[in-house]
Amino acid sequence: MTSVRGTRAVRTAAALAGAALAAYELPALTFLSPALRRRLAIVDRVAGNRVALTFDDGPHRSGTPAVLAALEAEAVSATFFLVGEQVVREPGIAAEIAAAGHEIGLHCHRHRLLLGLTPAQVYDDLSRAAEAIESATGRRTVLYRPPYGVFNLAALRAVRRFGWQPTHWSRWGRDWERWATPESIVSNLCRDLEAGEVMLLHDADHYSAPGSWRATAACLPRLIETLRRRALEPGPLAPLAAAGAGAR
Repeated sequence: MTSVRGTRAVRTAAALAGAALAAYELPALTFLSPALRRRLAIVDRVAGNRVALTFDDGPHRSGTPAVLAALEAEAVSATFFLVGEQVVREPGIAAEIAAAGHEIGLHCHRHRLLLGLTPAQVYDDLSRAAEAIESATGRRTVLYRPPYGVFNLAALRAVRRFGWQPTHWSRWGRDWERWATPESIVSNLCRDLEAGEVMLLHDADHYSAPGSWRATAACLPRLIETLRRRALEPGPLAPLAAAGAGAR
């Protein structure tokens, strides 16, 4: 009898542990599900006849200035999701992003998939990134997007505690790939384009193909021209969509 009860206890504990793990990792499904993003209030759309230009993984010593120059030439603002460890290396460039009037978001401190981190590690990572970014830019963080666009429960809880808005994207340029070109990036971003899209780009190659930022910077004049020709206004995420986050 004791053996049977022990076996049942082990099975029950295993089932509970599995359920807890599933709950912890459930937000990762928002990567694939706009409906789940909507349910969890993760923004991947903007209001009105706008398209948001967003850049992850910077600052970068060469890539970020090239992207900033391209945006300045077109008189367009964007949102930059900064990495804390890169801000520590290049605080002056992070400050330049803010000084140019662009919106600052938080990406992470170290660029790691959240599913491999404990709640304490997630909280520590976000806290360190916020401190570095706010110190360099003088801006309080209000937007958050995780590495690889993959959330977990700890990240969502921390974001709510910090008072940040979790965000995602609705389309990407695949500009991190070794074979990406300005033409391929614009094609990926603008195929079947709708108002309200949030576009994912990268101003750095810290975590992607070496030199990939060159194609990103080079694509911006053509991308912005295409958006304007379709009567769409390129800009930062804010003001965020008041409703319909995650809608498609």
